[in-house]
Amino acid sequence: MTGWLRTWDWLRLGRMVWMCVMLCFLCGERVEAQGVTTTTVQGTVYLADGTPGSGTVLVSWPAFTTAANSQVAAGNTVVTVGLDGFLSVNLAPNAGANPAGLYYTAVFHLSDGTVNTQY
Repeated sequence: MTGWLRTWDWLRLGRMVWMCVMLCFLCGERVEAQGVTTTTVQGTVYLADGTPGSGTVLVSWPAFTTAANSQVAAGNTVVTVGLDGFLSVNLAPNAGANPAGLYYTAVFHLSDGTVNTQY
């Protein structure tokens, strides 16, 4: 009976490994298919009193096509602003995008309780 349990455990483990490999393969294909080149937007966020502010930033955007003809789906991301005020996020460039005139929206939720929206 013990030998049978070991065989069953090995089969379950094999299935789990196979599922993980397939998941990684499928996720890898999806990332390669997107192929959108991004640019890094970074800097330091300051509070009104001049001290570095921490918190979060919700960045959102509409669907668009980059100047390099890459499709970008509408979406959003949450970025953490470090205790030193440092913020860094990778975004698809919208200069020369279609439709023209679109922009990213950033809603800052900062450590002093303020909420600010920037475009």
